Amino acid sequence: MGAKAKSALNSFMYHSDQMSLDLAGMPIKRKGKNLPKHGQALYFAALPTSEVAKLTAEMTWDQSRRNGLRREPRQYDLYHTTIYPLDIAHRAREEAIVAAMDAASTIYMSSFELVYDRVATFGGRGNHQYVLWRRRGNEELKMLRRELCTALQCAGFDTEAAEPYEPHMTLFYCGRVLPESMLARPVRWIVRSLMLVNSFQGDSEHGHIWEWPLS
Repeated sequence: MGAKAKSALNSFMYHSDQMSLDLAGMPIKRKGKNLPKHGQALYFAALPTSEVAKLTAEMTWDQSRRNGLRREPRQYDLYHTTIYPLDIAHRAREEAIVAAMDAASTIYMSSFELVYDRVATFGGRGNHQYVLWRRRGNEELKMLRRELCTALQCAGFDTEAAEPYEPHMTLFYCGRVLPESMLARPVRWIVRSLMLVNSFQGDSEHGHIWEWPLS
C-alpha cells in the first residue's frame, strides 16, 4: 500500500465521527444500526457544494411536480455524480477499500467546473432515473474517470467491462420516461476533490470513506 493510502486509512480508522473500518469483524459498520436492507455499494464520486445540493433538492421537488409526480427531495448529502462504481464481487470489502484508496492516492488533477444544463431520463425497464445532464462537455470529469480507471486496473480491479460514461446527477426515480428539457439556468460547481463513498442501499444513507483534494 502506498504511503498516502496508509496514512489515510490510519486516520480513517481513528476518526470517531466517521464510520469505522473493522478488519476483525464487519467491514464497515454504522454505530448502533442494523445491516442495510439491500447491501452496500462502493463508488468514487464528485459531491456538489452545499449550495448546489440545496438547489438540486429544490429542483427535485419542482421537476417531479411538473411531471405529475410527488417525489420528495433526498437528503442533501445523498446528491452526487458517480465517477466510478467498484466491482468487489471477487474480493473482500476491506481489501477492496484499501486497494481503492491506494489507487486514488495516485491521481493528480486540477480542480474543474462541472456543468449540467438539462434534465433527462436515464435507465430503462421500469427503473428510470430523472437526472441532471449535459449532452456535450464535462470532459475534465471524463478525464478524471479515465485516470481513475487506469489506477484501479493497476490495483487489481476489473475495469475492462466499464460501461460508456455519461456524467449525471440523479434527482429521483420514476416508472416512465419523462421529457428532456433545458434548465433556465445551468447547475454548476467546481469539483475540488474525489470522494470514496459507501452507500447503505435501501436506507438512504451514504458514508464518506475518504476524500482526495484536487490541485
